[in-house]
Amino acid sequence: MWRVLTLFFLGFFLLFSNLALAKNKNTQQKKTPVAAPNSQHPSLATATELSASNPYDPASPPNRLRVLVGLGPSTYFIKDGKPHGLEYAMLQGFETELNRKRSKSLPPIRLQFIPIDQGELIPALRAGRGDIAAGLLPANEGMKSLALVTEPYANDEWCLLAHRNNSLSFESLAQKPLTLSTASYGRRVLSQDELSVEYLEPNIGVNPEMLMREIHSDESLQTLASKIVYKLWSANYPNVKLSECAKSTVPLVWAVNSNHPKLLDDLNLYIANPARVNIDKAIALTRRHLIAGAKVEQGNKVSSMEKLAIFAPIFQAAAVANNIDWLLLAAIGQKESKLTPVIRANGPTGVMQIHPATARAMGIRDPHSPEGNANAAAIYLSYLRKMYDKEGVTPENQLYFMIAAYNAGEGRLAQLRRQAKAKGLNPNVWVGNVEQIALTSVSRGMVDYVSTVNRYYLAYQAAERAQGKNKSSPDK
Repeated sequence: MWRVLTLFFLGFFLLFSNLALAKNKNTQQKKTPVAAPNSQHPSLATATELSASNPYDPASPPNRLRVLVGLGPSTYFIKDGKPHGLEYAMLQGFETELNRKRSKSLPPIRLQFIPIDQGELIPALRAGRGDIAAGLLPANEGMKSLALVTEPYANDEWCLLAHRNNSLSFESLAQKPLTLSTASYGRRVLSQDELSVEYLEPNIGVNPEMLMREIHSDESLQTLASKIVYKLWSANYPNVKLSECAKSTVPLVWAVNSNHPKLLDDLNLYIANPARVNIDKAIALTRRHLIAGAKVEQGNKVSSMEKLAIFAPIFQAAAVANNIDWLLLAAIGQKESKLTPVIRANGPTGVMQIHPATARAMGIRDPHSPEGNANAAAIYLSYLRKMYDKEGVTPENQLYFMIAAYNAGEGRLAQLRRQAKAKGLNPNVWVGNVEQIALTSVSRGMVDYVSTVNRYYLAYQAAERAQGKNKSSPDK
């Protein structure tokens, strides 16, 4: 009898334990919805399309190439909701070149820029998080052992910078120490030239652009900086004078994962093209977007974008209430209205340019007020996400479909998906599938809309994450 009872209770305990483990496993497996607060953009969470088993093919490039770009006020930054920077300008030219050779019947190739800390570029590239690394990278043997590097797209110099009333030369550095970070490549340049220099360490987070601003108003300071960065900012700091330059020149390159030598070849062909966006063109394109008033903001401060700062609290409130990432609302708002509300009684209205009929269907009575407008957009995006999730669409494609349906309407997108299925394409995949049907059945405008919003959203979220890692940086 006792044996029977013991076996019964043992069996019951094991059954209960297994049920508890299964419930816990299901809870762990339940993932955060795409585009939810604190979620990760799919392009930040997954490896790139390219891999060792799927290398870059110049005859058939992937629809998306991922660029890991160093976040900074010269290399890559966001102003008024749009990305800018030297690396952005030059590689936008590479995107144009790739599409120049692509059939007009195919969706355009897009570069997805992922801003990260400069020191993470090569490790992230080697980990497969990106296809190209860019950040005014100086070519050296250490980098060449870790990744493939292009031919130099520019040759930089490192030069002494001081106030125009401060006479400065390498000979005078014994009496005038340089303010230069231990991490600065400039220290390596000076050691190669075998110059004896006394250094002062700047405050944590102070970059060369910030030092230039300080030198502009302080005659006692001097530093060593990239001549390219100086040329970019010189008009903003007329009191900063370029003095003697080090003998060693510094070739600047892009890096590519070692598995993709043919991508390297395409980049080198672009660099050799005299019509490309070279560093001088990039300086001209970037200079007009630098922070007004000669004030260098930390390039990773998404929350300080001028117009977005006004709408951020409204976006954040609407997003939290509907489990939507406020940065997706910001990206759509930037594309729809450049964050400038346009009120229409019977047409798309407000900063989110949502149709009043759609807002009413989402339970919003006043779609014209900033709060009602943002809430209507957030509710609609949440509704779309639930719909596509129930249909078994992957998180990455849920995001694409949410953006596409916001632009063209869920009914139009459903029609495009049916057309894709009829033509043997995958109706649950946007890139290269439903996107292809949209290009031929609707317009390139719809395809560009999805790409642009996704690019903004990716940039905003990556920059915000980088900001979280740099909370110790001083607010200048």
